[in-house]
Amino acid sequence: MKSLIKTVFIIIVPFVLLACSLPVTRVEVQSFEIRKAGIQEEQALTRLTGIFIDRGFDIKFTNKDAGVITTEYKKFASIGGNPPFDYYMQVKGRVKVVRDATSVTLSPIVKEQNRLNAAAFTEHELSYYTGDAGNIRLIDSMKEGTGWRTLGQVLFMNVVTDTAESFGLGTDDVIQNVTKTPADAFAAH
Repeated sequence: MKSLIKTVFIIIVPFVLLACSLPVTRVEVQSFEIRKAGIQEEQALTRLTGIFIDRGFDIKFTNKDAGVITTEYKKFASIGGNPPFDYYMQVKGRVKVVRDATSVTLSPIVKEQNRLNAAAFTEHELSYYTGDAGNIRLIDSMKEGTGWRTLGQVLFMNVVTDTAESFGLGTDDVIQNVTKTPADAFAAH
């Protein structure tokens, strides 16, 4: 009898879990690009520097000849737990002129750092989840106002929106270089 119950449990539980999966989409951001004709490279770098500073970033590196600007890491979230983590974002900007159009590419990098061991950290692309709002609410890192993915997404999108607006464009004009993969809200972290 115990063997029968165990067998039924092993067979039925996976089907129940599959039926209860909540689909979401994981979005990994490689870069967002803004293109506009008639803007000089140096002018675009100056605007980008001002946007970074206005959003609370410190400038780490600028090379006007190469059209590159990089921010220092800016802390945007802290999550308690065992172990607790701090989350930082760095934004790399690349400005280049191709066929009379200026292209500004913004790439976010997220650093997760263990507060108990500063040497224990990882760096990766910014990622977040999209889909049904009810499914997204089940993902702790996407909780509105407290989830680190949501806070990172807002910080990066503020920089993107400010950059697009400084060129007289809207967010619909932004070219997104992202990877989207199906995921399950129960398995997302």
